[in-house]
Amino acid sequence: VFDRIRLRSGSSESPGKSFHDPVSLNMEKGNEAVFPRRHFSQDPAAAYKTLFDDFLLNIKKLKSDIGFCFYFESLISILEKYCWCIPFSSDPNLNDISLFDHSFSTAGIAQALFLYHQPRNSIPRLDDKEEKFILLAGDLSGIQNYIFDISRDSGRGISKIFRARSFFLQALTRSVLIEIQRRTGIFSVCRLVDSGGKFILLMPMTDKLSETLDKLDKDVQFWFRKNFKGLLTLNLAWDTCLTQQDFSLQKFQSKMDEANESLERAKYQKLKKTFAEKGTLLEQDYDEREGGNCALCRFNAADAKASQEYERDKGIAIAICKTCYEQMDYIGKNLPETQYLIYGKQGKIPLFGDIALTLSKNSPANLNEIFHVESLTDTGQFTRSRIARYLPKIREEELNDKKWFDLLTEGFDNEALQKESFIKTFNAIAHKSKKEDKDGNLIGRSLLGFLKADVDNLGLIFSLGLGEHLSAARLSCLSRMLNLFFSEYLVELAKEKFQDMYVVFAGGDDLFVVGPWHQSIAFAIELRKKLSLFCAENKDITLSAGILVGKPRMPMRKAAELAEEALEKAKAAPDEALEKAKAAPDKDSVCVFGETAKWDELEQLIEWGKKFDKALEDKERTGFSTAFLYRLLTYHRMYRQFKREDQSKIRFGRYLSLAHYDIGRNIRKEKYDNQKELNMLLHIFAVSYSKPQGIERLNIPLYYAINLNRSN
Repeated sequence: VFDRIRLRSGSSESPGKSFHDPVSLNMEKGNEAVFPRRHFSQDPAAAYKTLFDDFLLNIKKLKSDIGFCFYFESLISILEKYCWCIPFSSDPNLNDISLFDHSFSTAGIAQALFLYHQPRNSIPRLDDKEEKFILLAGDLSGIQNYIFDISRDSGRGISKIFRARSFFLQALTRSVLIEIQRRTGIFSVCRLVDSGGKFILLMPMTDKLSETLDKLDKDVQFWFRKNFKGLLTLNLAWDTCLTQQDFSLQKFQSKMDEANESLERAKYQKLKKTFAEKGTLLEQDYDEREGGNCALCRFNAADAKASQEYERDKGIAIAICKTCYEQMDYIGKNLPETQYLIYGKQGKIPLFGDIALTLSKNSPANLNEIFHVESLTDTGQFTRSRIARYLPKIREEELNDKKWFDLLTEGFDNEALQKESFIKTFNAIAHKSKKEDKDGNLIGRSLLGFLKADVDNLGLIFSLGLGEHLSAARLSCLSRMLNLFFSEYLVELAKEKFQDMYVVFAGGDDLFVVGPWHQSIAFAIELRKKLSLFCAENKDITLSAGILVGKPRMPMRKAAELAEEALEKAKAAPDEALEKAKAAPDKDSVCVFGETAKWDELEQLIEWGKKFDKALEDKERTGFSTAFLYRLLTYHRMYRQFKREDQSKIRFGRYLSLAHYDIGRNIRKEKYDNQKELNMLLHIFAVSYSKPQGIERLNIPLYYAINLNRSN
């Protein structure tokens, strides 16, 4: 389906050049067999036979005595696993739609038609003109503020809470979807879009639906106001109606735009229904505030029992609310090893309505009073859910190396170490920025890289990218595939190659991860390459990122804000060719150390940074020193000042002569064997002001090398 996306004429090859091998959907251990390719990697006939045989084997294993709802959800997961790669038609205009997405969206339309016609005792006809469908759109607002607005001035275990809060929001959105299905009597095939806290559902226009949704919206608003005091809201809109003809390729796009516009209007009336009956006076929680506010979230009332349990577990006396304690103690501890998410009447984490969540390693033995079950691994039973839940742990080789063990566990006494799991704290992650020198000592600055990234122009990709080809099946496929990449493949990539990265959240089309600063840069570069391959190397599907390099004690809310600013700076950086053509910014950029560059340029700059680092390590051979790198940084700043001042301050124009003098005096000496390093410097400081070869963004490789070699 990615071959279909077009944002600029002539920007990509014609559709149909890429396809998926007939393999089961499995992303474990960074499996790239599911990536698009241009040539079959195996005999197609044999691959199809293997796929079909495995499909039959899994169907036979599917339990039929678990009730229709659970059986149906399990069947959907199996169909996705084996039919995601099979074209539903050999027609070149339709063969980008998978058999799974076609079946899923068709079932959703059939469900709505059945529920519309059943009470009327009628059947649908091809030329029916009446409105039969409603699009229910929902969006969770305030996600970033909720996740990151946590005080780190007190307590241990704070590193777990950000991942726990991100997961909690996913579970909360799921509980609202479950409640919608319970109240309306529909199944999950109604979901056209479901990722990143946003969903669009296809509903039947029945006599009771409007009344049901109005009551649901009111309950949602009251529940969110009571539990989040307006900091987090879920907005609903359902005034977009469709006829059968509106599913045609010529009309479906306008209906999706209408639903999104309606949802945007709903965001300006958050919690409106909660003030309709008793005016605007807020009365709740006044009797709960004797103990003050929670020291972590700062807006919930502190809970005495939770505070006592926290003090007993962590040995620190602070006021904490029940919600924060449960997120750290229950979700933070159990999520990494959880296999099943169980939504029912009983559970540890209360969600919307009467739904509560249980995290379990084992499949539920009794399904009574259970509404929904999700499996986080490929079991073939229940709904297959993909949640980015990776947390870096202290590895065995680090436990056995005293200098690393002492550094990574600093601040913990022996008693605390017995209680704590070996999940790395933010300080420990920052320490992994260090490297060993020739004498085995750890050097370098302990800094974190806060990485925020998302797919460029996603709204345009969904609204205009498919043009007249947009359909319910293609919309569902695009949403599902992008979510698959960010919620599952990204995590497997971190596990395999970037084991110190903390995945705070990833799903839909964006991510926020924290890691050792240089590992965050390498991870971003690798992720951009993998996304391009995953999207059939379509040049209209790109990624932009902002990377903030900062100290581990920086408040997470501030770090997230600055990383977001860096991301916006990356997206705003114009491509010179496009700028001359008066076209839109090209995006597809990254901002690091406050400097914006294209991805291929950043990769070259980081290679220079590594060469500077190696030159410092071998200073007896090269003559390099950190003082010399700081002087190069001065010459770079002079160049930028000279350029920015439009050459009016001529004294800054001495950058080139000073650099060449410095290199000749201190680096070009017979006693040094450094010709490769000299060639690199001459390339960077080539005499060409109009077309600089490397000095334009020389600060990036210099900061890279300096941070690796200086102390804190």
